[in-house]
Amino acid sequence: MVRKTRKGMIGIEAAIVLIAFVIVAAAFSFMVINMGMTATQKGRESITSGLQETSSPLTIDGSIMIRETNQYVDAIIIPLKVSGVDYVPMGRNRTVVSFRVGTSAYPNIYIGVDTSNDPADTSYNSLISTITVNSSYPVLAKLFLENNDGDDAFNFYEKGYLIIRIDTSTVSVQSRAEVVIEVRPERSAPLTVEFVVPANLPQGTNVYITVV
Repeated sequence: MVRKTRKGMIGIEAAIVLIAFVIVAAAFSFMVINMGMTATQKGRESITSGLQETSSPLTIDGSIMIRETNQYVDAIIIPLKVSGVDYVPMGRNRTVVSFRVGTSAYPNIYIGVDTSNDPADTSYNSLISTITVNSSYPVLAKLFLENNDGDDAFNFYEKGYLIIRIDTSTVSVQSRAEVVIEVRPERSAPLTVEFVVPANLPQGTNVYITVV
């Protein structure tokens, strides 16, 4: 009697099953690795976003000055630079500048970036004169950028000057006054500037004094 064997068929079936297991395992491993990389990327983005929101990309870049006329401060000049990022959006609707002196406080005095006047070749008096204040808007702030390329982005290679003008007939900033200015870019921690006006302001017109 001839005996039949199916060993060859069983070997092929086992090989097919083994290959199927390998393919499924490879696909599952790829999915796990891909999910792990995605989670790592999301975690990195969350950390970066958190750091941006807890640190200010703006820093003081020089001495803060005030302009005094008849013993009243009518302008404040704050030199700025960008640190840690390529640029900071400084459009009027994306940045808030608050101002407080004594019991007077103004939640947002910022009117945007001036792209027409380059502080590299313009005097402080000329820059200040571009900001018009009155009893309705007694304190206003504007940002001037050296070599500005015509947009509202404050790039890391640019030098900035935040100039605040004050209507002295409405807001009194005199000797020993405590001034607090807060610059808050979008989605970043604010830059806070505090100083005390010197005790003995000289008599004069358009006199510049370094306070910090």
